[in-house]
Amino acid sequence: MTYDPLISRGVSSSLPAASSYWHATHQPMAQPPLHKKISTDYLIIGGGYTGLSAAITLAQAKQDVTLLDANSLGFGCAGRNGGFILSGSGRLSLSAIKDKWSHTVATGMQAEFDGAVGLLKKRITDFNMQVDLVEGPYLKLAHNVKQAEQLCANANHLASNFNVPSTPLSSKDLTARFGIKGAYGGVELEGACLHPLKLASEYARVAKELGATLFYDSPAIRIEKQKTGYLVTTPSGSVSAKHILIATNAYTPKRFHESVDNKQFPVQSSIFVTAPLNDEQRASTGLTTPMSFMDTRMMKYYYRVLPDGRLLFGGRGAVKGKDADNATEKKRLCRATPRSTNDGYKRRRFISSYLSITT
Repeated sequence: MTYDPLISRGVSSSLPAASSYWHATHQPMAQPPLHKKISTDYLIIGGGYTGLSAAITLAQAKQDVTLLDANSLGFGCAGRNGGFILSGSGRLSLSAIKDKWSHTVATGMQAEFDGAVGLLKKRITDFNMQVDLVEGPYLKLAHNVKQAEQLCANANHLASNFNVPSTPLSSKDLTARFGIKGAYGGVELEGACLHPLKLASEYARVAKELGATLFYDSPAIRIEKQKTGYLVTTPSGSVSAKHILIATNAYTPKRFHESVDNKQFPVQSSIFVTAPLNDEQRASTGLTTPMSFMDTRMMKYYYRVLPDGRLLFGGRGAVKGKDADNATEKKRLCRATPRSTNDGYKRRRFISSYLSITT
């Protein structure tokens, strides 16, 4: 991996795209770099999901909007993630948020999560986005007894206080349904997945059709405050803007702007994708339909069945970017692949060479 978020000063336009399953199955349309001086009302810096979503929203409001990105479309997390669509609160459960801040805050946050998923699905429908969207169960798996008890308690609390449906699962349920060893229970919720790189491509298409101007391979190297707004300089051009929105997230340069400097903590995660599971393997493992899984570890393992029958599996990657392709790091994920009672060995035999790194 030639970009290391822990030590690299920023993303260069010359860095190659990740060698991943997503890039092997979809080629985003090339977007032009900026080679001139321009003016705009709204400038978005960062062309991943956040930046492209903002561009769509502003363009729909008939605003003059321009977007800059340091590399090619889908270079960053938008082209490297697992493709999960989830409505959730991350580390803190809604019950913990309620205890810490209030029921009103927790309810408001859940409404935001649900609203984000609803907006994504609405856009996919409204703009006929071809993103390989599949809907199916999402299962949270407990990696110890305490987490199993916590998952069930949270599920009951979500149902009674936030109207979020879920189904508790015992370790016996998981063994009978999937042959999974080592899980202490879990919960099943509604879920959905898609092809993340195709989503980035479709967001870019829609933003441009609505009137947004997009420039890629154009890193913002300096932001200057001026009387009437900002001047943002790139290697071969510049943008005068009344307003700017910084949406660079984990790919933010080390020193960029006081509003975002030292505000991110990138964490690397590695993903591999297997060869397609045959009918016998899918039947014996229970992985017969689109579904997704995640466990309760601090550095989670997560996996999903892809539309073409492959299994995507991800988890903790190397700490340093230079170690991303280290054989030891790859073996860690292979060893962690969920073993079934009767097919654990077989599942290890069809791991392909695709590997992507997300941050």
